[in-house]
Amino acid sequence: MDNVVKKILLIISLILLTNCSTTTKSHMSSVIGATAGYGTCHHMLNTGVGLTAACTVVGAWLGASAFFNDDMNIHKAVFVDTLNTNPGKRSHTTWGSQTTGNWGSITVNRTYLVKGVKCSEYESVVSIDRQWPLYGIMRENEFGVACQMPDGRWYIQ
Repeated sequence: MDNVVKKILLIISLILLTNCSTTTKSHMSSVIGATAGYGTCHHMLNTGVGLTAACTVVGAWLGASAFFNDDMNIHKAVFVDTLNTNPGKRSHTTWGSQTTGNWGSITVNRTYLVKGVKCSEYESVVSIDRQWPLYGIMRENEFGVACQMPDGRWYIQ
């Protein structure tokens, strides 16, 4: 019975820590990551309370980071698609996530050839609202030149 009470208290603590009144994708991923960290250390490795708590915190952080990186990956994919499909003149593309409220935009100012290699001058803006454990909006503005390698990958100069 004592073990059941501990698990219930852990679940209640996780719910309170994630502020479920404003549940977001990042909050849910924190809970899932924390649960995975707890399960891994407590049940599989049979560790003590201190290490189990540390695994729970690390799991929550990794879970939240996974969804932060999810929107960064969306931005990178849209960025590459924009470079690949650019008509050779100024073009602009935006993306946005209704789930997280994050957004980004890519503007290709001009495209030209350098010794047979396609290069594009671009502007990129990404705005991601970070949730637990790191709160705040991360906004990155980037200007540069990207050139397409013979294998199709893009190299940012």
